[in-house]
Amino acid sequence: MVWSGWKDGDRDDSRRRGRVWVLQVVVGFVALFSMGAGMIPEGDRVAHAGDSTLLHSVGLKRGQPVPAVTLYDAVGRPVLLGGKQPTFSVYLSGCNTCQIFLGKVDSFEQIARDYAGANVRFFYLHKGLVHPELRNLHEPYTLRERRLLIDQYQAELQGQIPWLVDGPEGHLARIWGPSLPNLQLVVDPQGRVLQALEWSDPAALRNLLDSIFLDWRSSTRTAPPSTTARLRLADRRPARVATGPIVKPLYMPRLEVEPVVEDDERSYFLKLRAEVQRPVLKGQPGKLYLRFDLDPVYRTSWEVSEAPVRVEFRTPEPLPRTLQVLAAPARPLIGTQPAEWLLDSPSTDRPMEVRIRARVTLPSGEPIETVQRFVISWREHPG
Repeated sequence: MVWSGWKDGDRDDSRRRGRVWVLQVVVGFVALFSMGAGMIPEGDRVAHAGDSTLLHSVGLKRGQPVPAVTLYDAVGRPVLLGGKQPTFSVYLSGCNTCQIFLGKVDSFEQIARDYAGANVRFFYLHKGLVHPELRNLHEPYTLRERRLLIDQYQAELQGQIPWLVDGPEGHLARIWGPSLPNLQLVVDPQGRVLQALEWSDPAALRNLLDSIFLDWRSSTRTAPPSTTARLRLADRRPARVATGPIVKPLYMPRLEVEPVVEDDERSYFLKLRAEVQRPVLKGQPGKLYLRFDLDPVYRTSWEVSEAPVRVEFRTPEPLPRTLQVLAAPARPLIGTQPAEWLLDSPSTDRPMEVRIRARVTLPSGEPIETVQRFVISWREHPG
């Protein structure tokens, strides 16, 4: 371990003494009868979209253009969300750590099969990991890592709907923020919102597509909606997260950690999670927990060696007191277990750089040394 300083109504009692009659007005019978086939051009038969303040705040309002964002598929090809679309487009945000999303995948895949010949395309959209604690998955640092992650998703789901990811600049994450983990968005070829739901709904999606493509469904001898064909994911349980020997205190807020990314094509094998006892966020003494995980997208393991995993800490100015190590990784680290440290946290609000040097083994069996840097901000992570 190396330490270094771096300078740098009542209800009314009388109840109004009378009866209040509520008149319920039912409207729309004429509109309902006018929705028959052929009375409205195909593509204009649009089911009601979910409108909400949250959706409006991120620019998703029915009938309005979708904010233009460039996304990428698994091989790195750009796909434009917003602007002119080659077809109707369905975007379904989710991830393989979200049980709500996973419970709907079969239904979405069935809908995609039923509309395979129609003028519509389907995409899953990875915006961020919802519950990384349920599986040994980590937020990607680069576009290359995002692509590796959705490759893993696709292999697990075994479905036909492809995945898209945000670009290296994180434009989509900035526009939508941490909200809308299960968004359902349908866009017309002119790039306008037809349907936007905060929580995806397969039944609402099918109803909308039925209304848009009524002529297509009538003119083609399409089979009835496909029955439930269970995918391999249907009975999948989250993989058990690897645990280390350190028992950290309970209820430690997660801190914001920014990786120092020097090259988008480089492999960042290690992912850092930092947690701290809440009094530290108020400038009081407490404990700091650091956990370095091997990212499973690289399929690496620790090199079986007595060589230590070295960690350095740097701050812009000397710390008020020396960091005290309460617990550190045993040697050698085995397999994919996390490398953990528990420390007496410094009383500082200045960012702290963490530098780790370790040796890992590639899937080919070749050992390699990796050096990575992270910057810890003493702010609670919003996720």
